[in-house]
Amino acid sequence: MRFKLIIVLLFITSTLIAYDFSMINLINPSGLKAKQGELMIRHRFYGDITDEPLNNFLGMDAGANINLSARYQFYRKAEVLLSYSRRQSEKTCGLAYRLDIDDVPVYGQLGVNYFSYEELSQSETTRHNFFYYLSLQNEELFDRIVATLNAAYDGYNERFVPGFGFSVKLIDSVSLLGEYYPVLDRNSAGKELTQYIGEEDAFAIGLKFDTYGHQFTFLLSNTDDVGLRRVSLGADKDSYLKLGFNIQRRMEY
Repeated sequence: MRFKLIIVLLFITSTLIAYDFSMINLINPSGLKAKQGELMIRHRFYGDITDEPLNNFLGMDAGANINLSARYQFYRKAEVLLSYSRRQSEKTCGLAYRLDIDDVPVYGQLGVNYFSYEELSQSETTRHNFFYYLSLQNEELFDRIVATLNAAYDGYNERFVPGFGFSVKLIDSVSLLGEYYPVLDRNSAGKELTQYIGEEDAFAIGLKFDTYGHQFTFLLSNTDDVGLRRVSLGADKDSYLKLGFNIQRRMEY
């Protein structure tokens, strides 16, 4: 784990030119062009960063939840997504379409994902359904501030899923990110909910480094889940902060 982090740090350069206003777990409207793709690694360590941080190397020795994903814009504004997460062997495939409205300083993306995961404690282990979402982002305010809104529906758990975030450019190649995923149905979901809802809302903060063709994000979060659907289920009460990172690489075809 330590070696991986060192390698990531070595790849950060001073060049800029980002291709997406990407976030931590929120879905952002795509900045790819036709016949461009992206590979992404998302890593969430399990350990508490404050629990013997030197011995446990900021919680990295406790293992990690890993997500690998790829997306490709096969036609102008239309994309396909494939994703795999280590936790519960969750697999996802999806389609998305970017929305641009003339003379409106907000753009968006509509998408639908089919997902399946394994619930080994149940008699029928494989669970699957659809996840529908709308993502909205504003054009940069003052060349620095971008807000992101996600509104989604989890077909398996039959619940509305919101998420909010911001990106503030500190310098040309470095941005501060913040995200919050409120659980609106914690009291009303009751026994009907098929997955556990945490007692606290999940959140994440991070620093993103933009380079030519790459984006690196280093983050702290109170959950080690990955992606909007999973983090929208909340976090355990008094959950400790965990370290994580995202690596994104744009590909030309």
